[in-house]
Amino acid sequence: MSSESKRIKLITLFELFLGLALLVAGIVLIVMGVMPKKPAAVLAGEGIVTLLFGGRGALIANVPARISKLVTLALIVGLVQIACIAGIVFFVGTDHVQENVGIIAASAVPAVLSLVIWCLSRGMAKRAER
Repeated sequence: MSSESKRIKLITLFELFLGLALLVAGIVLIVMGVMPKKPAAVLAGEGIVTLLFGGRGALIANVPARISKLVTLALIVGLVQIACIAGIVFFVGTDHVQENVGIIAASAVPAVLSLVIWCLSRGMAKRAER
């Protein structure tokens, strides 16, 4: 396994654990009633998407010949995660965004990691084509 593949695999595994943390955080926020249920449910949904993407990405990173699938998957998941961030901000309301900056920032981390995975896998796929 090349160093690029190892780097992609480590980031996707981190994304897997981050997705699990977001899922648990969303469920805890729903159960405790700390914030409205809709943004907490969107956070839990983003956690599920991130969890599945991290697991699938780690499997794809094992086989460099299939890395082009990860390019497409990372782009789609990144867009879904950005939509989840927008949904959280929408459901929280612009008046209460300052009270929930931590939640919004936590939901932005997977989107940034998806962008990093997309960039790394895209570069690796271009080198594999040559």
